[in-house]
Amino acid sequence: MGELRRLQDAERLEIIGSAATHGYLPLLGRDESIRLQLGVGFAEHRRLFGQSPRGCWLPECAYRPRGPWRAAGAEPAPERAGTDEHLAAAGFRYFFADAHLASAGEALGTYADIPLGVERFDLERHDVASPRHDPVSRSPYRPYLVSLDAARPLWALIRDPRSSMQVWSRHQGYPGEAAYLEFHKIRWPGGLKLWRVTGPNVDLGGKQPYDPAAALDRAEAHAGHFAWLLGEIARGQAPNGEVVVAPFDTELFGHWWFEGVPFLGALYRRLASGAAIRTTTASAPLADPRGAERIRLAEGSWGAHGDHHMWMHDGTRWTWERLWPLEDAFWAAAPAALTHGWARPLLAQAARSLLLAQASDWQFIISTGAVADYAEQRFRRHCEDAETLVAALQPAAPDAQRDAAGRLAAELVWRDALFPAVLDAVAGVLAMPAAR
Repeated sequence: MGELRRLQDAERLEIIGSAATHGYLPLLGRDESIRLQLGVGFAEHRRLFGQSPRGCWLPECAYRPRGPWRAAGAEPAPERAGTDEHLAAAGFRYFFADAHLASAGEALGTYADIPLGVERFDLERHDVASPRHDPVSRSPYRPYLVSLDAARPLWALIRDPRSSMQVWSRHQGYPGEAAYLEFHKIRWPGGLKLWRVTGPNVDLGGKQPYDPAAALDRAEAHAGHFAWLLGEIARGQAPNGEVVVAPFDTELFGHWWFEGVPFLGALYRRLASGAAIRTTTASAPLADPRGAERIRLAEGSWGAHGDHHMWMHDGTRWTWERLWPLEDAFWAAAPAALTHGWARPLLAQAARSLLLAQASDWQFIISTGAVADYAEQRFRRHCEDAETLVAALQPAAPDAQRDAAGRLAAELVWRDALFPAVLDAVAGVLAMPAAR
């Protein structure tokens, strides 16, 4: 812990939190479930890192403002609290949103309309094509205040599409470089990767041998280009000290993009040696909320189509139709179960299984078609475990059913031993006033 604190002081490192199991918050059926995801995520961050997180990485950048909620098919559609309200209640002070959510959002105060460009990097020419301007887009280079509660200000940091695309996209960005290691071709047996990308339309049979030295040279060149691009953004679209937010999943670097780690090293060395911009923590640019620009963000995510489609469609609806009644049953049983010593271990494991079943990974994997059978198996197993445990918590459950559930809970303690204080989080959720 001391090493972490020294690193934070030396490098101005700020570790952000997230939801407990990366649950897709806008589609969860109960506000209590959203609060549990965020509350457990907040508490686990504090337990593991020794300090409370200021910021939250919303799973899949998925956001829903306050308003009617029809996903469960209820008529009339109930009004539910927005994602921002749950974030503020959990103790977070900022989160990240995709640019199109700010573009389509409703202004709650004055703002400046700065054209938002999307640029494509040409791997051969090392320059940037002309941006396509969207005249209704708001600047992604400033934080926006989204909280309606002056006592708990909450900020949205907007993901910059220009710099994000440059690093994310396999087709338009750096990872598609011909010299880089090909992720999908693997020697069998042994599992070694010995080939390079070679070209955007080259099938696996045509991949050429990998040259590590050539790949590292390209990583250095791409780091130089990215530092230049950030400087261009700073000079052209963020000249007054605004912030460029370019968030990425950590697994991109060194996993999907093998050369991503040396790329980061080269980039930070360049930025430290006099680039036009400087690195900072996410909370540093947050201004005094009394003079801040406020907007109401639109609903959506950073997934395909910018909405919930990647996680809710005809092929995944069955997962939600199983989760929603499970949520109802869990929260109906929880108050009484907390008061009985025999029931508390069952409730704790039911909460853990419910959180695991809510992970957005299952719907995402099913949607992509990659190892969908594994995702379905995991989802069903966590639902079955939670359903069995919750059923045993019912007042009329026979002793034999409760005994069997107790054995299952003991097995799950060994198999899914996570979130040691989950019952405290459940009790905290139940003690919170209902969202209005």
